[in-house]
Amino acid sequence: MSNDRTERLVNLVICLLSSRRFQTAGRIARTVPGYEHDPEDRKGHEAFQRKFERDKAELRRIGIPLQSGVDFYAEGEPGYRISRSDFELPQIELTDAEAAAVAAAARLWQQPELQSGTADALRKLRAAGIDVESHAAASPVKSLPGAEAALAPFFEAVASRRTVVFDYLGSRDESAQQRRLQPWGCAAWRGRWYVAGYDLDRDAQRCFRLSRISGKVRLTGPEGAYTIPEDVDVLAFAVESEDRQMPSRAKIVVRPKRAWGVRRRVDQIGPRTAEGDEACFSYTDTAATAAWLASFGPDVLVLEPPELVKETVACLQALADEEETP
Repeated sequence: MSNDRTERLVNLVICLLSSRRFQTAGRIARTVPGYEHDPEDRKGHEAFQRKFERDKAELRRIGIPLQSGVDFYAEGEPGYRISRSDFELPQIELTDAEAAAVAAAARLWQQPELQSGTADALRKLRAAGIDVESHAAASPVKSLPGAEAALAPFFEAVASRRTVVFDYLGSRDESAQQRRLQPWGCAAWRGRWYVAGYDLDRDAQRCFRLSRISGKVRLTGPEGAYTIPEDVDVLAFAVESEDRQMPSRAKIVVRPKRAWGVRRRVDQIGPRTAEGDEACFSYTDTAATAAWLASFGPDVLVLEPPELVKETVACLQALADEEETP
């Protein structure tokens, strides 16, 4: 659509909203820029009528409630108007739970490609009088490093029905394995994001935790390559995947008389080495555990398993990068 037509349509909408009376075609031609013509010029008037008919059809196509009726002040000539009650959006009202969900979503979309949309949505809600920020502290959803980076390509893949390829480090894997998935959707459960879909290599439905994905998620193949089952419940897959997960054992070294929070968590301690006390404990969430251990800095050294060592080093590096940023 050209800029001239877009401007003309906007002016037409303003004109039809400005009065409760039905606006006749003649009055519209005199008041709306873009419709100017000499009514005595037959060809010019016919061109205006064709243009006006196309514009009315376009307004109805995009959902603007264009009404037609008779303007009794213009000797019964037919006219047009737009009712404000039909055109304007209703007042936005959110419950406390809904506002908390909006606040949680706003905290999750941290990556640059999603930030602008989040900011626009929050501005509109605040303009409508919705108190969003006060609910943010109560949000139970936490943001895990690296997890949200995979959300955007997964959302795109679900919308376009394309296959994705990514490297995944399962709880029992010694190294990341490549997976090919036809994703059905994403869901958050207990502060962690999951994607469920059909694993092409395993020939079965699978659910993956986004925090275990290493590297980029790559879209491949044509659009519309598969159909999402109608009765699929991604959240149920996430819950089942969490319940099935076997705990891992962490082996660490704690400096003497340091990191008391870690010492209270461990279920086995000793022997003592030159660097500190060796200790072990069980865990299920690698990313969250690594972030927690990294918060103790040099007082804790992670020895096993390899995926926890790698994740902890990544967290420490991220903390170091933040401190170096001016």
